[in-house]
Amino acid sequence: MNHTRSPLFSWMHPTLEVRATHRYGQGVFATANLAKGKILIVMGGCILTVEDENALEGVVANKPIELSDRFSIGPRTPDELARMPQHYINHSCDPNCGFNGQIFLVAMRDIQAGEELAYDYAMVMHSSPDSVNYFSMTCECGSPLCRGKVAEDDWQRPDLQAHYAGYFSWFLQGRIDRQKRTASEKRT
Repeated sequence: MNHTRSPLFSWMHPTLEVRATHRYGQGVFATANLAKGKILIVMGGCILTVEDENALEGVVANKPIELSDRFSIGPRTPDELARMPQHYINHSCDPNCGFNGQIFLVAMRDIQAGEELAYDYAMVMHSSPDSVNYFSMTCECGSPLCRGKVAEDDWQRPDLQAHYAGYFSWFLQGRIDRQKRTASEKRT
């Protein structure tokens, strides 16, 4: 792993705070009302190759957020984790925030003071052919929309593509759009 690269730390809207949740340890909460479309977090971190990510151990091993098939962004050490609040945003199958571009997390709807931020991990997670890790988890978000299991390839689900259109990371939205064009061309 190349430790000479400097991390670019995240920015978090001043009306957000990291604090304990009732369910998942830490989470990010709104301390004031936030309007739909508001930029909540600009994600930062170390730019990691798939090989760098494969070498991560401990608490940081499952933290990188994919930017492409070859690169992700995240912490290399537990000390860096605290300066990257995007890693404290938990999953929900009924999220209140999503992506605008690759590193901007935005409100998908109005968010009320006291509300915990959550996005669906399907909006950004995908498998890489060279990764030695495959992420999946049992979901306990409690939403009526809960899938029960969250996995790296959920972005491929047509129901999620329709529901989150425009809120996937730039990279995944591009893959979805290319797949739809290819399918459309095959039909004509």
